[in-house]
Amino acid sequence: MPNGKASGPSMITYEMLKHLGPFTNSLLLLLICKCFASTDIPNLWRQAMVFPIPKPHEWRCQLKNTHPITLLEVIRKSFVKLFYNRLSAILAAHDVLKGGNFARLPGGTCRDPIITLESIIHDANHNNSPLWILSQDISKAFDSVNLTMLKFALERIRLPASATTLILSLFMNCSNRVFTAYGETSSYRVRIGIDQGEVISPLLWVIYIDPLLTVLKTEMLDPYILRSPTLSSNMMGSTPDIVINNLVFMDDSTLISSSKAGLKHMLSITEEFYALNNTSANHQKYVLISNSLPLTTTSTVLPVEFHLSLSSLNDISSIFITPLSITSSFRFLGVWFNIKGSHDFVKKQIASECNSFTVTLRLA
Repeated sequence: MPNGKASGPSMITYEMLKHLGPFTNSLLLLLICKCFASTDIPNLWRQAMVFPIPKPHEWRCQLKNTHPITLLEVIRKSFVKLFYNRLSAILAAHDVLKGGNFARLPGGTCRDPIITLESIIHDANHNNSPLWILSQDISKAFDSVNLTMLKFALERIRLPASATTLILSLFMNCSNRVFTAYGETSSYRVRIGIDQGEVISPLLWVIYIDPLLTVLKTEMLDPYILRSPTLSSNMMGSTPDIVINNLVFMDDSTLISSSKAGLKHMLSITEEFYALNNTSANHQKYVLISNSLPLTTTSTVLPVEFHLSLSSLNDISSIFITPLSITSSFRFLGVWFNIKGSHDFVKKQIASECNSFTVTLRLA
């Protein structure tokens, strides 16, 4: 329980919990045991405060231009943290999730996908291999989670019914109030989604998205093959080639292919999943970059059309995505990459970030 964290509606802090006496601790333990036994939580724990933090640009009085932070009761968060620690350890120990998104699991780190993407770009440049990369954007990922579909996802990994009921109870019949410059708003009922401030929410998103990642992993078309170095390929026990068609960490998803057809195949699959789960994909924010497109720094960049496979779940026939120039950089997990692996783009990126920062300090 870290110090200095914001409290929930009751104003109880972690520091207060750390100074509880033996009698109060025993009462708290009884309450937690009761929650586990009844697979439910007190109604007061369903109330929360939302603090909208403006994004680093003019927000124009639009909530979409803010990062809403949900402040939950710290006793509830401590209870959920206990449950989360047990569940994540079991999922990791038994290799339950097959999609490759190991965020919020013991040992899960964003280091591996970052290094893998850097290795793919280096390999493509070294071997002149075709490479297509598409970064997807899911609008308000946690807010779009449908509880009915989350229930199916939990049942898919054969989570006990009592555990499933307890998880769903955390996000049912909840109400929020919003901090504003003029005080708190009246409470409103939360209809859909999981709280971004809840400690178990990132793990639930990983479980929620695992069916999609599993299908992408089993139905590969023209994936990128990251080959082992030539020197070690002639040696006994050399590292086998790695077949990759996506890199995902939390809600940061990047599709990777060696052809446009492979990318189109994966886009058709993802659109079906998003439609089935009522998830909104922001196509305007998709980022496409490839070394197989005739792009230069001076040419006009034209949108690339991807013809998707129509089905009962997908009625989108095509998507137009404007690719980045090969001299431009793109961002994955907070790290900037360049498709040509050039060191110059790093200098340009640093200069751009510094200029952007100094503009905010410049006097009017």
